[in-house]
Amino acid sequence: MSTLNETSSAQTDAARAAYTQWRKAVEEELKGAPFDKKLVTRTFEGIALQPVYTRLDAENLAHTNSLPGESPFLRTSRKKGYSDGTWEFAQEISAARPADFNAAILNDLNRGQNSVVVNLDCASRAGIDPDAAKDECIGGCGLSVADLNDLAAALNGVELSCIPVHLNAGVSPTALAAIYVAYAKRRGSDTKSLTGSLAADPLREWLGRGTLPASLDSLFDQIAGWTKWAKKNAPELKTVGVGADRVLEAGGNAVQELAYAVAAGVESIRALASRGIAPDVAAKRIVFTFAVGPQFFTEIAKFRAFRLLWTRAVSAFGIKPEKALPFVHARTAKWNKTVTDIHVNMLRVTTEALSAVLGGVDSLHVAPFDAVLGGQSDDFARRIARNVHTLLAEEFRFTSPADPSGGSWYIEKLTDELARKAWTSFQDIEKQGGIIAALRSGSFQKAVAASGAEKDDALSKRRLGMVGTNLFPNLKEKLLESRKVDPAVVAARKTEVAGRRPSSVALGGKTWEKAFDAALAAVEGGATVGQLTAKNAGAPEATIETMKCRRASAGFEALRLATEAYAKRTGSRPKVFVAKMGPVLQHKARADFTAGFFAVAGFEMLAKETFETAEAAAAAAVKSGAPVAVLCSTDDTYPALAPVFAKAIKAAKPDQTVVLAGYPAEHVEAFKAAGFDDFIHIRANVREMLANLLNKIGATL
Repeated sequence: MSTLNETSSAQTDAARAAYTQWRKAVEEELKGAPFDKKLVTRTFEGIALQPVYTRLDAENLAHTNSLPGESPFLRTSRKKGYSDGTWEFAQEISAARPADFNAAILNDLNRGQNSVVVNLDCASRAGIDPDAAKDECIGGCGLSVADLNDLAAALNGVELSCIPVHLNAGVSPTALAAIYVAYAKRRGSDTKSLTGSLAADPLREWLGRGTLPASLDSLFDQIAGWTKWAKKNAPELKTVGVGADRVLEAGGNAVQELAYAVAAGVESIRALASRGIAPDVAAKRIVFTFAVGPQFFTEIAKFRAFRLLWTRAVSAFGIKPEKALPFVHARTAKWNKTVTDIHVNMLRVTTEALSAVLGGVDSLHVAPFDAVLGGQSDDFARRIARNVHTLLAEEFRFTSPADPSGGSWYIEKLTDELARKAWTSFQDIEKQGGIIAALRSGSFQKAVAASGAEKDDALSKRRLGMVGTNLFPNLKEKLLESRKVDPAVVAARKTEVAGRRPSSVALGGKTWEKAFDAALAAVEGGATVGQLTAKNAGAPEATIETMKCRRASAGFEALRLATEAYAKRTGSRPKVFVAKMGPVLQHKARADFTAGFFAVAGFEMLAKETFETAEAAAAAAVKSGAPVAVLCSTDDTYPALAPVFAKAIKAAKPDQTVVLAGYPAEHVEAFKAAGFDDFIHIRANVREMLANLLNKIGATL
């Protein structure tokens, strides 16, 4: 059987002739319109997506001759793909209290989940005990763990030797690793049987917080000590985290996410190598985390491209790629999830999960649709999210073949383009001195912010759509309120930990391996995360520009919330009067556009009547009492209608906002002079315009 790029010259000639014939036919249909402008799509990564792909696009790509499980591992790291075992169903549980976490995880493990993810709250990741933390940092984004008793309560009944457990150690690697190992020993589990990860990712925490309670050198010292201990005593545990997901969650693109992952992975290998850990050992200890965004094919190609890039990177260290296969964990992105029309999130995470599976990830978290509300998702939301794994693996059988997307001309070409761009970006980071230097200078954060601004602009102008938010909003829905941790739970956590914490902790050991043994003994004696972290802290790291995770829909949701608050205060939603001129064909297209435009903010539309004269339409607009009046007709009729309509309204009611549906460029200035305040059209900034209108009528954002 021939491989993808083992094609005969006759096949190549035939493909080239067919494409030439197709291109000629298309250009005739375009009647002079530019092919690139009409049919080529530009992605946020700067890639030109073609309307059709042929074997010509993929025949000269070197990687297409590779097989699954073989270098450069683009076509999955395992020869049989998921046929000899699925990805890990690594669902996160955002319970604040250990007992609640335990009840939820035991329930979910009995219903299909095959991996445990201990998602810690902000205080625990920062190494701060509950009684010393701010209330909003306790349990708001995950489990509150202060000591061995907490983790024991959370994982009670979980068979550690059979189930992979993943825990993000934040900036407290020694403390949290010691607590986990101590619990395993208490349970009688052989630490050599432990799988999963207890990984510290100081760079991700640094980007999120802007600073660190300890220097990077100190944190990598701790990671090195934990890694050395684990190499000997828990050889299957990952100890180093590279959280590239923050890049996409901050608005970055796939190329930036890939470049960061490779750069941070390389930095981690160097840091551990300088502390006596061989590069191949360090590389095997890394767990990479990516977010899965809404661009279906780009996300498939992203995961394939990463394995290609990582193979190239580890080879530069003299590591045999098969000895340093990356463990890739994926999380469906928060960036594109919405509070408005919240159940659409179910559809979003399903396609994102499929992208991750087709891309060959090792573990996957599918976020419950209500995760955007904060706090702990309910049983129904967790079940629906968990069942996505089961459907993909068992109902739809995406466990075979090993590389379902392999051989797709489109995906193979897209993989190659992403990899090339990401490698160039990685090299740029290296030229700056590596990712730490790039973060200190702020150059990487600025690049991600620029990408985020580009996406925001596309969303605001609706070139990028979010169903239920900036497109087709459901104005009959009742927006769900965000969930916060019960203050009683916060107060109880503070009291519990303060009441059982030992008065002092002694740590010792001249080497970091010995220091870990000392930490283990301290934990068994009741020491807390806060105590151990403080002992290991040292001088804090320098402050850098942050890169905060955010949701793209937040600005649009603010419009809806402002409208609802206005309605609650005044008794009705703000109104828009729609002046539909003449017969249906004359006004319908723009009247429908107007309704969709103002629905984004939840305005009530007054659009029952049609009018034959501009004078009648203006009189009705004034009489309606609506703060906004929109004229809907055609460009041909506007010169006669628009000036009369605007002047009549401004004469009778100067503070009424007058808007034209459309943007007839040659008449815009004249219409403004006549009294029009604004114009709505397909290039308008919807979010900005609606925010201005709401502020004008007193619906404060």
